[in-house]
Amino acid sequence: MPARIIRVLQALELEEQILNGAALVGLVGVFLPWINGEWLGGERVTYSGFGFYTSFLGTAVSLLQVFILLVTFLPLFGGPVLLRKRYRETVRMMCALLSTVLVLAALSVLMNVTFEFSRMEVVWGIYVALVGNFVALLYSFLRWQEQRKSQVLELFHHPEDQTPLHEEKDVIITPPSPPPPPAPDPEEHRLYP
Repeated sequence: MPARIIRVLQALELEEQILNGAALVGLVGVFLPWINGEWLGGERVTYSGFGFYTSFLGTAVSLLQVFILLVTFLPLFGGPVLLRKRYRETVRMMCALLSTVLVLAALSVLMNVTFEFSRMEVVWGIYVALVGNFVALLYSFLRWQEQRKSQVLELFHHPEDQTPLHEEKDVIITPPSPPPPPAPDPEEHRLYP
């Protein structure tokens, strides 16, 4: 079973692999610590994206990233197709954009908390989530651009302009023609009789 999963993942296009890998990194970043330090009572606390003031934002980010992953992996492993092909890239780009904006909003909330409470600090987990979401946004935008380009090419593609593969004429390669014969020697003419 793991060999089949690896083969299926390797069969994906490179942009698709990077997009889903970045979405997975963004999802893992929600589980990592986002803020830690000493709280009001002097106790040491550490919160991930699911705790503290950013719990709703972290939950929304994780749900959006899971949806991006499910759009790709459900059809690959025999499940239902969640989105039609013509909507897939647009919806994934919008989910990645919303997820990136929510992580930036969570970062601004945490920065505000660190200004109010001097012993609290923003830690690396939110940056992992931010980088994963930003890369997912970038590659979903690239996939969306490719989809738009292919739609335009389909619009202007005329099947009658091209001959099918089985009707193409065989091209016969002929050897090059021999070089021309050398030029004759010039004749001598007298100018005065």
